[in-house]
Amino acid sequence: MTEDIDRLIANARPASPATLSGLESDVWRRIETRVGERRMGHVRLAAMGMALVVGLANGGLFALSAQAKPSEMQVFSVSGGLSPIAILGAAE
Repeated sequence: MTEDIDRLIANARPASPATLSGLESDVWRRIETRVGERRMGHVRLAAMGMALVVGLANGGLFALSAQAKPSEMQVFSVSGGLSPIAILGAAE
């Protein structure tokens, strides 16, 4: 099998080395592009994770702080189902 590969490589050589003049720079440019894309993927993933953590933390903290604390004035408030007028049937 190695003889076939060697024969194919020998037959595939270009007529002049001028056709391969920009090959190395093209290869390195493609490698840099792929590495850059991979880094941007990691950055996007990290940003989304951070946004999720911050959102969950803020949502949890605001939910805890938004609970109404009992007030002394609650005695004078009217709750529809607990009103003595509703119990006596006067609201009908």
